[in-house]
Amino acid sequence: MALLGKLLRLSAREAWLLLQAAVLLPTVRLALHWFTVSRLKNVGAKEVRDGSPPHLAPQATARLVRVAAQRGLCRAKCLEQSLVLRWLLLRQGIDARIFFGARKENDEMQAHAWVEVDGVSLDVDEDTPQRFSPFEKPAASGIN
Repeated sequence: MALLGKLLRLSAREAWLLLQAAVLLPTVRLALHWFTVSRLKNVGAKEVRDGSPPHLAPQATARLVRVAAQRGLCRAKCLEQSLVLRWLLLRQGIDARIFFGARKENDEMQAHAWVEVDGVSLDVDEDTPQRFSPFEKPAASGIN
């Protein structure tokens, strides 16, 4: 019941973004079997809305994607979440960049993907950029 109450308190815009994320996350998971990450990161990049004000703060959009990833049809991993979050932000006219990084912890290599807007990580753990060394320059918002 608490979940239903939270859903009912969402604005129409928030509910629409949550629904989009819930549909896009499993779609991206399937697409990763056939397409490269580089190709998927550019999906929707041509449709960036220039000059239109964002509908939601980037942090709010990130929160909705996390909710869809944790409670939706599939438990999405960081790569899937980052691709969907970036796409939703670009559609709102927000310049978002995907970072890929790695670290070694307890003799185990770990990789992570996260999204940043204006140099601020939208990851749950805001210190992610300090904990993971980026592989290379961020994935730019334009088509590369």
